[in-house]
Amino acid sequence: MNRILKFSILLLLSFNLKAQIPTAIIITPTIAPCTGVALTFTTSTTNTPTAFSWSVLPSNSVAIVPDKTNPFITLTFAKGGVYTLSLQVSNATGTTSSFKTFTVIQNALASFNASFTNVGFPTTLNLTNYSTNGINNVWSYNDVPTTDVSYSAIKNYTASGSYSVTLIEYGSLGCNDTSVYAFRLSDSSGVTIPNIFTPNNDSINDIFRPIARGIEKMNVWIYSRYGTFIYSWDKPHGFWDGYTSSGEPCAAGIYFCVLEATGFDGKSYKLKGSVTLVK
Repeated sequence: MNRILKFSILLLLSFNLKAQIPTAIIITPTIAPCTGVALTFTTSTTNTPTAFSWSVLPSNSVAIVPDKTNPFITLTFAKGGVYTLSLQVSNATGTTSSFKTFTVIQNALASFNASFTNVGFPTTLNLTNYSTNGINNVWSYNDVPTTDVSYSAIKNYTASGSYSVTLIEYGSLGCNDTSVYAFRLSDSSGVTIPNIFTPNNDSINDIFRPIARGIEKMNVWIYSRYGTFIYSWDKPHGFWDGYTSSGEPCAAGIYFCVLEATGFDGKSYKLKGSVTLVK
């Protein structure tokens, strides 16, 4: 066999060998690369790989599902940043590697606190936004068709029922998040007269105020134990701070409260009770 023929055979064998070595191209998912979202990377291969081995750098804050020996891999990232995904494919002929660098966007986190000004209805719901990584947000309510784009919001409720508040926090590239708060306001009105208060300016039980829910109208009169008029108010959220209507401080002792009220549900109240002023 002459030298030219030997070289041609070796060249042909080398070409066939290389032609059998597998290759792979990493295909990124079509959804936005957000943190907290399962991202599945697939492959386009040649020459029938029989083994796959994946790795990702940096590897901290990355969850991998399932294992790293499949022709695809699912990753969930806890932190945004630039990552490099590597894949080795092999068969009996040999092994090749491929790489893909991509950026993961930190997902917006929708979080808020909801607090009511009083129990029952009417009441005001104060919504304080504690969201992070957001660009803007929208509040929506199940009882009205309108939305609110304020960062924090205030919502008034004048009737009983089941309600919900939804906050959508919008992030970059659609990496959004949603938080929902559902609640129920009492079906009926009610009034209770407390029997003691301590107006000593320590910010604890400093005022006398009937405990009311669902009250539309209220009139309250305060009298001394001898029947002397002391103080009055004509609003559901009024109160007595321990002073007379002329601004004089009242002495410690027992006083009497007369209350008339009407609830949003039409129920009427006429109550009398004693209250002790402690100093």
